[in-house]
Amino acid sequence: MTAQQQPPRIKIFVSAHKPAAFPDGASILPIQVGAQNAPTMFKETLHDNDGENISSKNPMYCELTAQYWAWKNADADYYGFCHYRRYFDFTNTPHRENDYGEIMDSFIDAHSIAEYGFDDTSIALAVDGWDVITSPRNDVRRIGGFRNLKEHWDADRHLRMKDLRHMYDILIKRHPDYKEDADTVLNGREAAFCNMFIMRKSIFNEYCEWLFPLLDEFTEGWEHSTVDVQTLRTPGHLSERLLNIFLAHKQRVGANWKIKQLQCVHFTDPAPIEALEPLDDNPRFTVPVVFAADDAYVPMLTTTIYSVLSNANTERRYDVIVLERDITAENKQTILTFFEQFTNATIRFYDVSRIIAGYDLTTDESTTAHITQETYYRFVIQQALPFYSKILYLDSDLVVNGDVAELYDTEMGNAAIGAVLDADFLGNLNMKDGKRMEYATNQLHMKNPYTYFQAGVLVMNLERMRDLHSVDEWLEIASRPGFIYNDQDILNMECEGETIRLPFNWNVMHDCAGRVHGVFDYAPAEVFQAYMASRKNPKVVHYAGFDKPWKNPWCDFGPLYWHYAQETPFALQMTAMLAGVEKPKPPVHHERAIAEDSPIRKYVDTLAPTGSKQRELMKVIARKLQGKK
Repeated sequence: MTAQQQPPRIKIFVSAHKPAAFPDGASILPIQVGAQNAPTMFKETLHDNDGENISSKNPMYCELTAQYWAWKNADADYYGFCHYRRYFDFTNTPHRENDYGEIMDSFIDAHSIAEYGFDDTSIALAVDGWDVITSPRNDVRRIGGFRNLKEHWDADRHLRMKDLRHMYDILIKRHPDYKEDADTVLNGREAAFCNMFIMRKSIFNEYCEWLFPLLDEFTEGWEHSTVDVQTLRTPGHLSERLLNIFLAHKQRVGANWKIKQLQCVHFTDPAPIEALEPLDDNPRFTVPVVFAADDAYVPMLTTTIYSVLSNANTERRYDVIVLERDITAENKQTILTFFEQFTNATIRFYDVSRIIAGYDLTTDESTTAHITQETYYRFVIQQALPFYSKILYLDSDLVVNGDVAELYDTEMGNAAIGAVLDADFLGNLNMKDGKRMEYATNQLHMKNPYTYFQAGVLVMNLERMRDLHSVDEWLEIASRPGFIYNDQDILNMECEGETIRLPFNWNVMHDCAGRVHGVFDYAPAEVFQAYMASRKNPKVVHYAGFDKPWKNPWCDFGPLYWHYAQETPFALQMTAMLAGVEKPKPPVHHERAIAEDSPIRKYVDTLAPTGSKQRELMKVIARKLQGKK
């Protein structure tokens, strides 16, 4: 193969200032920006403070420090630049864009890598033969009804018109022949944003030789000692406009470059997958206890964990794992700090977002409003914790009054699930209307509905659960409609004949709305008698149902709950809940005329599609109503 036949050397530098998942390929080179002043250095990435660099200028220059590094230190036929959360779509398949000209997606994983061509072959096919590739040229009327790029700049509360004018003056002084192009671009409505581009080597070198002296002169005379963090990024914003001016000028004076646009993919959650690892301790002494919660449930979660550890055996090790998607870093740190008092426990968090993505895990709020999506997370445990063959699963609306190590040590044999019979469900089975019996027989296809168990406290044989279904299969079943008690129904349906009964005192459901003598007492006599006996010595009290002690302190077993809750750092928040004080919503800065998550947006998208005259008129009206220009 001759030199002319060799494929071009394409290097797409992916700027990152925080850990992220990166596609794997010779053409994609992650580079940590601002590495000079970073608290930690990323492993397996380039760093913009190696070689000749301007890494220390990253607070002002943003991703341009990666561009400068590549200019001075890398050799390629094509130089390209993306961000850790924004990439080019290297396929020929059109994807739906939002008003910002971006394809919105969630995770960088095998599916998205294939969907958008993040591989060497697709990249080469998309790039080879072109001189310049940019992100889509976006019309600022789509973004917010702006008349031109200057108005678009001025609408940003962190960007100052005097800075744009100053850069304009520097550009015209240095390059008078660029005045026509600067006026055309800044008075126009279209531009490629995000500092994303791919250029042939010669063009890239010419662009950098032109760009960086302009920015350096601007920053040398720029008074920025008192500006905020976002305003400090002004040079990075200026470079977005300068890129468009550079290209417009070159085309006007006859460069005749072959230029095209590739769609831009914006990933909302580019963080890397952080797999859990087994603890170093002897597994025979470790008790893995798994919970599932969201940020709103943190006070209750903390109370439950506190009750577990307060009654734990000091000679055992407790691996407490919380399955979650949105618990804030602040709440996580508060939890970790609080539980440092228990030296025989480790608290860990596992984000299940990627595993459950794509599944419609809804709950029927008309009948079970107190049940949330987190209840389905127990289906992912077998994948999230591959190093465990058995675990305990506990709901977060209960308190533990005994040592759960005793429960964990239950001999499972070949059974998949260890659980307590559900006195509520069994009581309903014996009702004269026969509705629950019909449901259990026809919907759940149970041969013996009287084996139906309550799923708030489970000993799970993960090896057997893996044999029964893969996680995808469990979640596919969970996506089907028609279940009253969601995952609990599914576990009973799929694990019938695969369970062992636990003593009732390991899951004593409280008397919600008088159900003990209105439902439970309809259960088989043996079941009801065992339940009533367990109330005298409960090892777990489960506040299953709508009547919760943080809503009603007079509920059954309410004082026991508050015995634990009052000791946690979230006690005041729970007291506020009792008083009916809702958690304040964070302030929303409405940069868009119609927010992306607005409930009216789906109707707007239908009645006034993106790019239509109706859409632009609607935006202008909305901005006027919001007091925006």
